[in-house]
Amino acid sequence: SYGLWRKCYDYSRRLQGRLNDLGMTLAAHATRMTSSSPDVPSTYTPQSRQALELVSRYVRVFNLLTYASFTRSHRPILTPRGMRRLVERGILTPKEREILTNAEVPATQRHNAVLVWLIRLFLEGRQTGVFEGGTGFEQQFMEKCHVIRAQYGAIGDELQGRMPLAYAHIVQVLVDVVLWMYPFMALSTGMAWHISIMGTFLLTMFYQGLFDLAKQFLDPYDNENYGKGDDPLVIDTLIAETNAGSVRWMNSFQQQPWSKQLLK
Repeated sequence: SYGLWRKCYDYSRRLQGRLNDLGMTLAAHATRMTSSSPDVPSTYTPQSRQALELVSRYVRVFNLLTYASFTRSHRPILTPRGMRRLVERGILTPKEREILTNAEVPATQRHNAVLVWLIRLFLEGRQTGVFEGGTGFEQQFMEKCHVIRAQYGAIGDELQGRMPLAYAHIVQVLVDVVLWMYPFMALSTGMAWHISIMGTFLLTMFYQGLFDLAKQFLDPYDNENYGKGDDPLVIDTLIAETNAGSVRWMNSFQQQPWSKQLLK
């Protein structure tokens, strides 16, 4: 069960890292306005700034819809009311919501459409000159997108191929039987009653505690409510960190402290 939790955690972190890679790569290759004076910092062109803001918003939408497809706690986002709420919060536009809702894919697969939006936005940005770079740049960007698809696909594969819950329930029954029978077994062997009580307490605490921990590891996104509302991976934190990373590179490179004229 710990192996499943660790794999899902690694995939989530890799997914977060590759999304950050997209923002960093596009921010570095976005076209900039260069002043005639080499001492004036260069800034994004209005077109490149607009494209980067759109990319960052799509990254947030993609990440949110991805976890909504895996987790029961965020699944209401995929409902009609949840999609309307995304529009009200400015995360989606009414046109984007309509396109996602009308797409001939299951609601849990809408994040695939947003990933293709990101790819197409990059390709059209290169064609219009918003993003600079050659063939190698395009190949690297596409490779990052393929890794992103592989990471969220692997999360779904791990959840579908985990240990059957029927086995976990059988182990739960066995643990309960052992804990219930221990006091009778201890007293029947002539063990002192206070030692029997202490032994029952210790066995219950350790065996039941370890089994509850194993069940939470087996359900990393708390879809079976083993964590009682506390998911071991803390999905809200992962989403918040990715949201922050979606604008980190764009904002940090808003001004370039030197001009390319100094390099001539």
